[in-house]
This record gives sequence, C-alpha cells and structure tokens, in this order.
Amino acid sequence: MSDLIPKLDISYLIVKVLNGELEGTEEQKLKEWLDESEENKVLYLRVQMRKNRDQRLEVIRKLNKREAWKRIDHGTREHKYFIFKWIYRGIAVAIPMILLFSLYYNKLDRIDRELVKQEQREIHPGEMKAELILANGQCLVLDARKENSIESELEGVRILKENRGIRYECEDLEREIPFHELRVPRGGEYSITLEDGTEVYFNSETKFRYPVKFGERERKVFLEGEAYFKVKREENRPFSVEMGGNCIEVLGTEFNVRYYPEENKQITTLVSGKVKFISEGNKSLVLSPGEQAVLTHEGILSCTSVDVTLYTAWKDGNFVFRKQRLEEVLKTLARWYDVDVFYEDVSRKDVEFTGNIERFERFEEIIDLLRMTGDTDFEVKGKNIFVRCK
Repeated sequence: MSDLIPKLDISYLIVKVLNGELEGTEEQKLKEWLDESEENKVLYLRVQMRKNRDQRLEVIRKLNKREAWKRIDHGTREHKYFIFKWIYRGIAVAIPMILLFSLYYNKLDRIDRELVKQEQREIHPGEMKAELILANGQCLVLDARKENSIESELEGVRILKENRGIRYECEDLEREIPFHELRVPRGGEYSITLEDGTEVYFNSETKFRYPVKFGERERKVFLEGEAYFKVKREENRPFSVEMGGNCIEVLGTEFNVRYYPEENKQITTLVSGKVKFISEGNKSLVLSPGEQAVLTHEGILSCTSVDVTLYTAWKDGNFVFRKQRLEEVLKTLARWYDVDVFYEDVSRKDVEFTGNIERFERFEEIIDLLRMTGDTDFEVKGKNIFVRCK
C-alpha cells in the first residue's frame, strides 16, 4: 500500500503544474516519473493539451487507475499462493486493497476540486506590494492598505509610509550602517525615497539592496530586476547602481534599468542628465538623454538612440510595444499579471506585436488584443497561457 500512495500523488503534481505551484522537490519527483517510460510522457502531454476540465480530469482518472492496478496486480501475484493456502493471509491482503481503493476514489474527488479551483482562478493586474527585509532579518509586508502602516523608528532610522511606497529619514549613525532589502514579487510594484531624497520606482519581480544611510563619499545600491531612478544631485557624492557585477555611475539624473538574469542582457535607458555604464570587464560608455546601453551575456556593450517611452511607460501605468517579439511582450505581461506562458508552437515567439496597453487593463481584453496579431491564438487555463498557431 505504501508504494502506491506516491504514484497516486503524481496526479497532484500534474495539477500543481497547471496551477503554476510546483516546488523544487516536487519538480524532481515529477521528472523521475516522466523518465520512467514514454507512456508517462504521453499521458502528461495529454493532460496539458486537453481543452477543458472534464477532458483533463478523465486523463488523470485513467492515469490513477493504471498506476493503482499496476501495483495491485503486482501485489496480488506475489501473494496468490498464500491467498489460496491460508485464508487469514488472504484477508490480510484484501483489507489493505479495500482501503487502497477507498483512498484512490477520495483522491479523485480531491483532484476534481483542485481542477475546478484551477479553472476558476482569475487573472488580475499587479498592485502595490513588496517585502522589506531589515538588517536583523525581520520581514515586513508592504502594501497600499492604510491599516498596514509601518511608520517606525529603529535606532535612529525612521521608515515612513507614503502613498506609493516608503520614505527613509536617518540621523547620523555612529555604528556600522545597516542594509535593507526590498523584494517586489510577480504581480507587484513599489517605490522608495532613500534618505538622500533619491526616488526609486520598482517593477515586478525585483530585488533592491541599499544602506539606510549613505556614506560621506559615495551612494551605492544593488539591483536585480527593473527600476526607474530619480537621483538627487550631489556633486561630492556620486550615486551608483550595481547589477550583476556591472555598474552605472551618476550624479543627478533620471534613468531606467532592466536586469533580469534569465534575459541574458542588461538595459540602461537615459531620460535626462548623464550616466556612465561600466561593465565587469572594464568596458565603458557615457550615455546622453535618449540613448540606451545594452550589455549582452557575451559581454558585448553597445549604445543606440531610442524612444525612451517604450522603456519607461510602465512607471506611469502603461505598456508600450513597437514591433516587439511576442516572447518579450509576454514575459513583461507575465510578470505583471503573475501568469505562466507555454508555447505549443515555438515559432509564435518571433511574431511581432505593436500596441499600447493600459497597465491595469483586464487580462481578457489584452488577450483579445494579442489575437489581432494574425494567426496566433491564446488559450487561458487558470493562470496558464498556452500559445499556438490558429
């Protein structure tokens, strides 16, 4: 009986894949099951390809029935001799089998409920939310609700709640200056006013590490994700942003930075002022307003003139795309709406899309807009988006 239970749990792992909730150890368990046979892989694909809940549930029922019978049949053969010879041993085998089938049908009911829940999950645009990790490891949940005010004073450091984020005020600190970290999840945005007056606006899936008070000679912060900076000008204290070993140096300026490691490139777009981009390999270039620096994963650094609106509109509540690959468009939307995208036809990644989208638009309307690209179709299953050719 104990050997069968893990096999029945495969159904739950498949449901969690559809929900986008599969975790590390569970992912390894599912992979091991898929590697057992080609039949397992075919069943898994059939579940993903089914167009409605009833069809997917039917495949999962067959999967459970097959795995249950495989184990029970094996156990029955092993005990066949004993069942015929000793009645009591037969009863000892039969009772666990009855319990096993009861467990099986209970699991099916729970799987049914999970699939219904997955189908009913609504897709909402992002909202103002983040986590603030203090120097002592304490985690504060940040959002827009008034009752969640975090106004506090921590050894000379005041954190004040503002409309779109938080603001720091600090006294002179004689001790070592502590660092805080802001984490903005998928489907979130937030902003900070640092103690020097610099304003930073954060897009979804971003981490930002910074000192609560800057030193006398420099102002240095660390970023992974996307942020828009309005740096307070100070001649004697340059401001720098470090991203994966590369650095941006500024005095007083406005610019947008995008660095998601999985995208294999870093993008810095200058709105006003002047910045210097310095790569880990000591390559550097100076940007003027309207210019953009791109550093590829291979270490190639280039500079081009761009329409800055395409890269900064997110801060003002819009997405602006101009002949952009569908894969890039959907990555941006996936972070904001917290959805997962799967390509049944990988050629769809290269389809170009042009359009202006309000950042708080209903997702269904965005999908209708994307369908106007031509021969590309989108199927929404819970919070999973399947992209295919029409």
